[in-house]
Amino acid sequence: MTNSSHTYPPRLLRFVAIMLAVTIPVAVGAVLQIASTPPDAGTAVGVALFFVAALAAEYKPVPLDEQGGRTVSLAFVFLLSTQFLFGWQYAVLGAIVSMVIVQVHNRAPAVRTMFNGASSGLSAFVSAGPGFILGWTVSPHHAGALTALVFMGGAAYVVTNVITVATAVSLYTGISMREMLEDYVRHSGPAFAIMAFIAALATSLWMINPRLELLLAGPLFALALYQRYAYRSVVATRDAETDALTGLRNHRSFQTDLREALALGASTRSLMGLVLIDIDNFKSINDRFGHQVGDDVLIALARLMREEYGEAQAYRIGGEEFALLLPDDGEQEAYTAVERLHARLWQTNFPHAEPVTVSAGIASYPSSAGDRDQLLRVADGALYWAKNHGKNRSCVYSPTVVRIYTPDELAESAERHARLKAAEGLIRVVDAKDTYAGAHSQSVSRLVEGIARAMGLDEETVEQVRLAGLLHDLGKIAIPDSILLKPGPLAPEEFAVIQTHAVLGARVLSDSRSDIFEVAEQVVRSHHERWDGGGYPDGLRGDAIPVVARVVHVADVFDVLLHERPYKEAWTAGQAAAEIRAGAGTHFDPEVVEAFVALGPERWAAGSESI
Repeated sequence: MTNSSHTYPPRLLRFVAIMLAVTIPVAVGAVLQIASTPPDAGTAVGVALFFVAALAAEYKPVPLDEQGGRTVSLAFVFLLSTQFLFGWQYAVLGAIVSMVIVQVHNRAPAVRTMFNGASSGLSAFVSAGPGFILGWTVSPHHAGALTALVFMGGAAYVVTNVITVATAVSLYTGISMREMLEDYVRHSGPAFAIMAFIAALATSLWMINPRLELLLAGPLFALALYQRYAYRSVVATRDAETDALTGLRNHRSFQTDLREALALGASTRSLMGLVLIDIDNFKSINDRFGHQVGDDVLIALARLMREEYGEAQAYRIGGEEFALLLPDDGEQEAYTAVERLHARLWQTNFPHAEPVTVSAGIASYPSSAGDRDQLLRVADGALYWAKNHGKNRSCVYSPTVVRIYTPDELAESAERHARLKAAEGLIRVVDAKDTYAGAHSQSVSRLVEGIARAMGLDEETVEQVRLAGLLHDLGKIAIPDSILLKPGPLAPEEFAVIQTHAVLGARVLSDSRSDIFEVAEQVVRSHHERWDGGGYPDGLRGDAIPVVARVVHVADVFDVLLHERPYKEAWTAGQAAAEIRAGAGTHFDPEVVEAFVALGPERWAAGSESI
């Protein structure tokens, strides 16, 4: 019993009472046996020496697992030797007394102290059973019989101890008895087998000459050293394969386990599901609430994953990136498993009092990919799709839906995303400065998207136009407020300053490797060019003006007309639309104006965003 809680279930208390009811008569019998046949001086000295050795060993047990929750005591050697050399009565009392002294010294709860003492005493008593049954006695001249008897007695001791302790832990934790027995045998069996050999050696040496017991120091020291070295090796391996913050297995473990799972799948023709998970907007959590809250979110998510999928299947493979390996699961089973996580997240209260969502990419072997690298690529592609289609969702990889990007394309996308975020931040500053227009850039972006679709432009161009509409006034960030917000007509030199915003905005977007930003750069520079060549900054005419710039020009003027300015009142939608139609062929491209009119600008001006 290793749990530190002082509250025990009734069924465990009943078991402890049974253990005491069995062991107390044994202990009383041991005392009566000693009283009826007092030991001579040599026996008393021998018993005392082995008791002191057992007590010292109980104080310094050797850890067996990486948590240090399971230990084995070398007291087994001295108690088993005492039983064969001096009699069961001394072994029973030595086991009980040494265990109780250590438990009391360690301030263990009374129930645990009584149980552990009873378990040790009963195990020592049962170890004498094989000798009683077979009628064998130990003799240094019969090495084979001596070794066999010690091993049988040791086996009886271990079986009794393991069964009683496993039963108690099972009653306390609710874990099945079979699982507990397998666990104890796996961790303790090899150590007890080695100690049984040493117990046989200790018995033989004492019978030949007690001084020879000093020779045991070497084997006992080597055993303790080996066990501690093995323990430290296990701990070091665990630390190397475990994420220190969340306790989940780390990226190294993930790669190793994925490789082994795929090898097993190839040999057994079985399925293997892979899920890559990314926390949505995690940087925002860190930035707004601090890294401690971010760590708490990671820990909470790891706990949910551990509860849903177990220790062996969940991994933290990056900052806010996690993974699941789901043996024998195809895409649909993996999708269902991830949906459980989405549901748990929705029901969980996080320390920053906001919901936390994740996006997930799902793929499976062998249906999605035939090797490790390809499986990772397609799962990552599915995750990328989920992140770019609204987040808080799972995407099962399908070649008809998810496109797998090359490293260069991913780098370009990352650069585009970063530049877009920076540009959007600047645009919000521009719109905040130009208080008369409000969210002008967003309004133009929505309108140009509708015009582009009405013109029948392809989806790629529509996306380029939408982005360009958002960024068209980027250069105004450099225009002084005294000019931008002047309550009256601009002087010629002030208007010249206003005109520079087109060139300045284009310069901000220059040097990008992304095609979409190159198009936006052209629009930002040319969205004030006129169809008749009377615009600025380059005086372009007709088809020489990029088509996306012609679209933005119409939307920009229309939205400006709808809003009050220092030098004009706000126009109605009908008035603004009439002005656009009147400018077709002079200010504006006639084809763009036609699409604009067909779009129904009055409906857009009324606030509809579904163009």
